[in-house]
Amino acid sequence: MRTPSLISLAVCLTTFAAFSHASWTLDNDSSSVSFISTKNEHISEIHKFTTLSGKLSDAGELKAEVHLSSVETNIPIRNERMQTYLFDVENTPKAMISAQIPKAVMDMKAGTITMVTLDSEITIKGKPAPYSVELSVSKDQDGSFHGTTVKPVLIKATNHDLDPGIAKLQELAGLKSIGLTVPMTFSVTFKK
Repeated sequence: MRTPSLISLAVCLTTFAAFSHASWTLDNDSSSVSFISTKNEHISEIHKFTTLSGKLSDAGELKAEVHLSSVETNIPIRNERMQTYLFDVENTPKAMISAQIPKAVMDMKAGTITMVTLDSEITIKGKPAPYSVELSVSKDQDGSFHGTTVKPVLIKATNHDLDPGIAKLQELAGLKSIGLTVPMTFSVTFKK
């Protein structure tokens, strides 16, 4: 008679473990990442990535990916050049963002909003660099989290070995200059 009891206990513990280790998945349809490039000193343009993925664990471990082949500049040839010469998507198809979300944020009540500054790591072309990210975070009644940058994150091309690619884009487009610091903003939703 002990065997069925042990099996029942094992099933209960497994079920509890599955629920206690819940996670959230990034919802691509309600998330966005945008960045601004500046050419010839004074001409700025807004671009975006259309494909994102990621997970948020119940312990607050955040890992998100930006699919670099989804860059959208509204000019097809520029998209292709960025994919090839700037991001080298054949060898490094994704940029990664990781951070630890504080317990107080993970435990926030539904229907509330809070501000948080995260120490995050952004990896582009295999080169990681630390960035401080200021976010407004809200939690819906269904338990979904929304995070939106309060101010742009300044991505430095030299931190990620992007400067040679920028030089190549400048040469191909016949430009006087392309800025090496790129403001990035994002709004992401993680659903249970």
